[in-house]
Amino acid sequence: MSPVGKSSYDVIVVGAGPAGATLGYELATKGINVLILEKERLPRYKACAGGVTVKTARLLDFDIGDVAQRVVTGVRVSYKGSKRFARDYGQPLVYMVMRDEFDQCLVQRAREAGAELVDNQEVLSVVPGDADVEVSTAAETFAAQVVAGADGANSIVATSIGLAEDREMGVALQAEVRVPSSTLRQWESLLGLELGHIRGGYGWVFPKRDHLSVGVGGPLCQAKKLKDAYKSVLIAEGLAGFASARPRSHFLPVLKNRGAIQRGRVLLLGDAAGLVDPLTGEGIYYAVKSGQLAASVIGECFASNATDLRPYQDAVARDILPELRAARALTRLFTWSTGSYVSAIESYDRLWRASCRLLRGETSYISLKRRLGKLQFVFDLLSR
Repeated sequence: MSPVGKSSYDVIVVGAGPAGATLGYELATKGINVLILEKERLPRYKACAGGVTVKTARLLDFDIGDVAQRVVTGVRVSYKGSKRFARDYGQPLVYMVMRDEFDQCLVQRAREAGAELVDNQEVLSVVPGDADVEVSTAAETFAAQVVAGADGANSIVATSIGLAEDREMGVALQAEVRVPSSTLRQWESLLGLELGHIRGGYGWVFPKRDHLSVGVGGPLCQAKKLKDAYKSVLIAEGLAGFASARPRSHFLPVLKNRGAIQRGRVLLLGDAAGLVDPLTGEGIYYAVKSGQLAASVIGECFASNATDLRPYQDAVARDILPELRAARALTRLFTWSTGSYVSAIESYDRLWRASCRLLRGETSYISLKRRLGKLQFVFDLLSR
């Protein structure tokens, strides 16, 4: 039991992004008393390219069409602002969303399932105890048997339990660019990839209903070059003359090999756990996936009257980390041979279609690795 004066729950989820909202929804449907704490008032703007891949959409048990502003079926690729081509797959690859709408949709479903939401309250500390975990904001202290940190790259939950160090950081800079309808029509079903402006990363143009989300990202060592790379992307795409709004930079955390994401009664999800694809910088898929994995483990704990969350770490190690390690290897290969990759994806239909199948979840990084046969050790060396 929790001390008198505290609001008590079975589970507290810190953060109302895709990871936290998914976990809240899944737990509520199991009849578990769950509170979602969010530091900002919802709905809120979130700096994010806003691409929900087809494989992510397949994890969700609702039609994403209600929040999808565009459906992308092709890619326009540019290398160092010169070599340029476009290819279309003919089937959906990525659904374009604004994160305030997408996250609000997920949170609303969690609330309808029975989860409680307290927004506009920033968590200041997380203190594990023998019987529960205390979660404090400036206004109130809450308690729960289990706490899940889904509070992003700068997770206070991860810091509080000493698990914030096992991350390799990427960094991104993005803004929303208002363009005339004639320019928007050029991006009707295409997203843009701008390569060669920043080592180990890329720039992007993601079309939304009435504007373009434009950004650039790469490893943390390239942080000082982000602004110049972003300007280069705008110039290369003919967008430099249009107004940019809401410029934001943000971290892209990638879990190191064998990094811990669970300790005692506390576990981490999504970006807070470093579950970001090192090749693409995409984190929504692993946010939703980790929320579902955590819900299964937590549900089994409450069903058996236990609080052993170690199976969550095991589940992530089994279902997610092999993909992240393979993606890390591909990232290093891509960094060394970006120009060759661009030429190959333009010339070889087989490589183009394989890349599209990856986005759609019809194949995986691990399956690509296995095709190397005896040369798989190269992937292993590059993923360290």
